[in-house]
Amino acid sequence: MFKHLLLISSFFLLCFPISSDDSEPTLDCRNTIRPSFPAKRVLMVHVDTNQKVGDSLQAGQVAGTMTPLPEVISKKFETQFRTAEQLYAEKKFNEAVAVLEPTVKVEKNNPFLWNLYGRALYAANRKKESFVAYQTLLSIIDADETYFEDGSPNLVVLDAWFLEAYWKISTLYLDQGEYAKSIFYNRKMLDVVTYANKHYDPEKMIYNVSALSYLAEAYYFLKIKEANQYYACETLKLDKDNQYVFQFLLL
Repeated sequence: MFKHLLLISSFFLLCFPISSDDSEPTLDCRNTIRPSFPAKRVLMVHVDTNQKVGDSLQAGQVAGTMTPLPEVISKKFETQFRTAEQLYAEKKFNEAVAVLEPTVKVEKNNPFLWNLYGRALYAANRKKESFVAYQTLLSIIDADETYFEDGSPNLVVLDAWFLEAYWKISTLYLDQGEYAKSIFYNRKMLDVVTYANKHYDPEKMIYNVSALSYLAEAYYFLKIKEANQYYACETLKLDKDNQYVFQFLLL
């Protein structure tokens, strides 16, 4: 199995102002500032790190390599898991759900079963059920997270095996109008650690354009102008013709 480098994500600023009309206020992307991630400490799980405890990382600095996934996902339900994987690959999402549903009732703390179950429900557009499945998954993989009395995060867990789950639940929170939670999980996936492979190439993947524009949208509804403008600019850097993000600009 290939090892994937884990990098702290870095997005370069646009070096020109953006305005749709000379009479309209200008979005100046030369001076936007990336918001700091809202956590005192970040614990990266399933990473062979080359850093020491307490080390600080700069944007783009290699943090380590993702550890290989286990060869056997479930002693009881390995066949069902692999069958569901194949059904998912064939876009037979509801069939995959039907195969997995009995397994999560038995192995209630198996994150791999919950992850594929949540993915299949999400892809089948069964969003309410998917949300519950992802909440269960996160309660397992992020169990060591801690928070201050005001609800702000102290120790944030980032599990390299389940980055997609953070992204998917962030979109579900966005749909529900839970903007702060959407930002938190979106940024766990996008801003803190990204895979250094084609699936997470910020210069090429529409996936990241969506993530950036959704952050701009969430900050728009929270009326946080500086962060909103930063993520709008990052969206336009990767997709200069993006129209979605222009709906959510604080100028």
